[in-house]
Amino acid sequence: MPKRMTRPIAGTLAAATAATLTASSVGPAGGDSRSILSSTAHAAQDVVAEQVADQVAAQPPAAEPQVADGSGTREEKFRAAMARQAEEAGQTFSVAVRDDATGQTWTYAPERRYMEASVVKVSIVLSLIRQATEEGRGLSDEEIELSRLMITKSDNDATNELYARIGGNVGLGGTYELLGMSGTESGPGWGGSLTTAEDQLKVVEAVTKGTDWLDEDQRGYLLELMNSVEGSQYWGVPAGTRDAAVAVKNGWLQDEDGLWSVNSIGHVSEGADDYSIAVLSAGSAAMDDGVSLVEDVAAIVHDL
Repeated sequence: MPKRMTRPIAGTLAAATAATLTASSVGPAGGDSRSILSSTAHAAQDVVAEQVADQVAAQPPAAEPQVADGSGTREEKFRAAMARQAEEAGQTFSVAVRDDATGQTWTYAPERRYMEASVVKVSIVLSLIRQATEEGRGLSDEEIELSRLMITKSDNDATNELYARIGGNVGLGGTYELLGMSGTESGPGWGGSLTTAEDQLKVVEAVTKGTDWLDEDQRGYLLELMNSVEGSQYWGVPAGTRDAAVAVKNGWLQDEDGLWSVNSIGHVSEGADDYSIAVLSAGSAAMDDGVSLVEDVAAIVHDL
């Protein structure tokens, strides 16, 4: 069964935080429903699903782990643990992790690509902020509210509105290019684009570390949103944590064969441990199977 966590008390989005994102404050330097695709995405979903199915079928086996007994470096332990998980679960997944303390990044099956589903909503907010900053303004009150609904509740109507405002896949593609997300395609709909775990880690790092077009107030705003998702969506990345500050965004989507892509991206800060993580999966017969998979992987990473 999924290891859904009892979340710590999350701070609500304070009016003061939102106020910092109004037009006067930003300088020039500055449940997922089961139908998560926008109306334009539905036309492309079958094509994308076929691409994903072809890729999953053609995936090369992951590299052999360097160790199998838990000895060795943390990276070796990570690789061995992921290989064991893949063998035992018999499911398709990829993971990318960055340890803030050491700056090291570990990946498992980084070449695999998956439908983004609703984790793309973080990139949509980043694109919104980028464009507002380029225009020399902050986010409007309406944009702040739409972003809140999109991240904390995974509201699809809010997503459709903001996706249109940023210019759809063109606006999203501009953000992907700035972040160096070479393995991610910005397709005609916001739910069906293909991505990699490494690229989604870059999205999380943009939120946690900032960029030239994401100032501290904006970064704090996004972190607050991701730390305030509603309880029914507080799973995935938080698995294994006990008293942690967790920023998370999840996504889930069925392909044309009824199989589930389930993803979870975010950041964990617990005691001396600070790390960003992206877990992507495909091919689960039931959504809960996918949730269990990404939580098993996230819990293994937490306990390394």
